[in-house]
Amino acid sequence: MSSPKKKWNTWLTTNEIVDIINDLASDDEATAADIYIDPPGDGLLSDSDSGDERNVSFENLSRGQLLAPAELTLHGKNVSDGSESEEEALGPITSRTVTDSQSLSNRRRSRSLIDNPPFPPPPPPRSPKVVRKWVKRDLSQLHDEWIAPLPRSVITLSEASEPVDFFELFFSHEVIMHIVRHSVIYAVQKGNPGFTLSDNDIYCFIGILILTGYSPLPRRRMYWESNEDTHNILVAKSMRRNRFEEILRHFHVVDNINLCPNDKMAKVRPLFDLLNKKFLQYAVIEKNISIDESMIPYYGRHGCKQHIRGKPIRYGFKTWIAAVPLGYCLYADPYQGRYETFSTGLGQYVVQKLMTEIQNVYKETRFSVFCDNFFTGLPLITAMKEKNILVTGTVRSNRTDKCPLKDEKLCKKEQRGYHDSRLNLNSGICAVRWNDNSVVTLLSSEYGVEPIQTARRYSAAQKQRVNVPQPNVVHQYNRFMGGVDRLDANIGTYRIAIRGKKWYIPLLFWLIDVAVNNATLLARNFSKDIDTLEFRRSIARTLLQKYGNDKQHPGPSKRVSTNVPTSVRKHNAEHMIGRAPSRLRCAYCKSLTVTFCQKCKVNLHSKCFSVFHS
Repeated sequence: MSSPKKKWNTWLTTNEIVDIINDLASDDEATAADIYIDPPGDGLLSDSDSGDERNVSFENLSRGQLLAPAELTLHGKNVSDGSESEEEALGPITSRTVTDSQSLSNRRRSRSLIDNPPFPPPPPPRSPKVVRKWVKRDLSQLHDEWIAPLPRSVITLSEASEPVDFFELFFSHEVIMHIVRHSVIYAVQKGNPGFTLSDNDIYCFIGILILTGYSPLPRRRMYWESNEDTHNILVAKSMRRNRFEEILRHFHVVDNINLCPNDKMAKVRPLFDLLNKKFLQYAVIEKNISIDESMIPYYGRHGCKQHIRGKPIRYGFKTWIAAVPLGYCLYADPYQGRYETFSTGLGQYVVQKLMTEIQNVYKETRFSVFCDNFFTGLPLITAMKEKNILVTGTVRSNRTDKCPLKDEKLCKKEQRGYHDSRLNLNSGICAVRWNDNSVVTLLSSEYGVEPIQTARRYSAAQKQRVNVPQPNVVHQYNRFMGGVDRLDANIGTYRIAIRGKKWYIPLLFWLIDVAVNNATLLARNFSKDIDTLEFRRSIARTLLQKYGNDKQHPGPSKRVSTNVPTSVRKHNAEHMIGRAPSRLRCAYCKSLTVTFCQKCKVNLHSKCFSVFHS
């Protein structure tokens, strides 16, 4: 006979249903379960703190999802007298049925039903639960000396090299010709078979883009205006305005016929792949790597556009970045949103993907990864430790796998600098909870509490700055976590100011800014003493002067109306300038003058004399 059932009149939260599943782990009557979680009632949960992917597990649910109303349906076996066993749905556990074996009377139920449809796809089955043993012990420090890997290529540059030489390591002739080839193909597909392009044109085009970062104007056409307040002589001489807009209209890095249908970022993926190889090839690799998200501003419409509240750039494309502490970008991967599928949580998937790409280039190199609470979790640290990668990061309190740390509310009542720590004997992971301005929890497979460091903080009671005890894991995290933030700061100072109408233009221009940033840091590694602004100006001026089409008189050539034969006008002998008896208009520029050519008998300004006879 089936087990008797019990009635409830209140709704359960996701967190309570997780506890029910844990209690039923050894119950033979429950063979399967379906869980439906209602979306948050306010609808304001942002992508930055939700992990709202289809394929999630109970280890990486957000606080909003854990508190949301949920429905659990258990599938068991109904055994009757003398008949074969057959599966029977035990019913949804919300306000309906609960078996007697699940004593839930001590659980609090205070959530009301929200009339929103549940998520259609149920979560995948959980992996076997790992029983972790936590003890009150510190993590032993690793004393292995880190050996830097050999460089992937030999750089023949030095302190005397020009900034443009470092920039062309990334935007090499191979990358430029890739852009040229696909831009011409795109122009033909758009009905412009007469469009031609060369590598010099692309270099000059990129030089103008870099120049707009430190010399922005409200409209891009103002760079070619003749007005003295906006006219830029270097830009006007290097490329015609219509030519620049034609290149911008056809700027492309992929063949539209061969786009990957499952990749929402297929329009920019080839350039990301090319430059990621260059970034890793010429990087001065370091042991410590920070992984975080970076926002690229975009205000149009696209399915991959993100909105993250509280960020300096709230609207745009999200990009996952692996960078060294000084801000050198090692690898960048644009985020597609819900279109990506994976078996782990989003944070774990991102860290594993980026570090796999780096380890494919620098094999057998032990790295230390630092990430924030969006990524950090016990499954991530355990999986990365198997790949000889140590992880340190802040963690959300619901991802500590019931680590017996002191409760956050009790920690807040302790004095400033108080800490509590536990060590997991199974995987060698240290969990530390520290009370500062607020309570922060960290997980690390490399650093523990000792040696205790000090942090300078302002004390309102003493009216002065005081030393606060700080665990070593917090100190190391603060030292090496800010690499992606440094990258964003470097790019945001002189970001390319020209905007296009196509959605992929901001992503492509962002890659140019990243290449300039990496070239700057690489040049400083060669002891080149130059600041970011001067480095950027030097690249722009060199590209425009080296690859630009320098014309003395841009625009259509002036037609000279005169009776002097062309053979006489262009003859080099006996053309002498003299003073005319009367004031007449110049035959070339049509303004009044009193000088003329004594051979041609034509009034000419002295500045128009050589132009007229050429």
